[in-house]
Amino acid sequence: MLADIDDRLSKTPAHKFDAVMSGEYGFYSHLYELDLQEHLAVVIVAFNRHKDIAAIAAAPDPQQALLDSLHLANEDPPVNEAFSESAALAMGYSLFRTIKCIATYGRSISSLLKEVRDSGSHESLFKAIRMDRAVIGCPTAMQAIARAQMRDNTAFFKRLRSALAGPSKKEWRGLDRLRYVFLLLREMGLGDLSEKQLEDLMVNELGVYHPGAGDARKNLRAHYRRSRKLPTL
Repeated sequence: MLADIDDRLSKTPAHKFDAVMSGEYGFYSHLYELDLQEHLAVVIVAFNRHKDIAAIAAAPDPQQALLDSLHLANEDPPVNEAFSESAALAMGYSLFRTIKCIATYGRSISSLLKEVRDSGSHESLFKAIRMDRAVIGCPTAMQAIARAQMRDNTAFFKRLRSALAGPSKKEWRGLDRLRYVFLLLREMGLGDLSEKQLEDLMVNELGVYHPGAGDARKNLRAHYRRSRKLPTL
């Protein structure tokens, strides 16, 4: 699904893309400076879905209400009048990129940039740029780039050039659905499932992991432990 969105956008004829994205929309990268929850909230408001979310949150069973809402055939409302259509669509795209980042690294772009601010981690910066090249327009990225420029840090710019090529196939590996489930388990506080429970859930119930010739329980345990060590989204 994630790769399909990229493919569709890249193959959209230029005249059709320009007809929709006619206003200013390149500023969306500043959203990555926000916490993930704040980023999501801005996108929800831009697409006029805040009332729907409030109704779901107020339901007796919010989780079930959310699942039920996915099957409704309601037409999408017009974008919030405070945003242009092109700006709102760009915001939606930024959320897609951070979802892809979670699928690849188990963390949002917001979380990676926070680590850059907190510890100066170039590794986290390059991961964020791999997920969205527009990240270089963020204040956090520009600060690191300016420092590297003034320090004539050639090693930094070699890695930056590599990061601009995007994520490698090795990083993607088709494990996106598995990472999402581990993310949900962590957010729900389910950090102590047994190997058998993991296998039943991931292989038999959800089908998000295909053991192949390897030891399913051993591999799932390794992924599970790794996911629990990840910093906050």
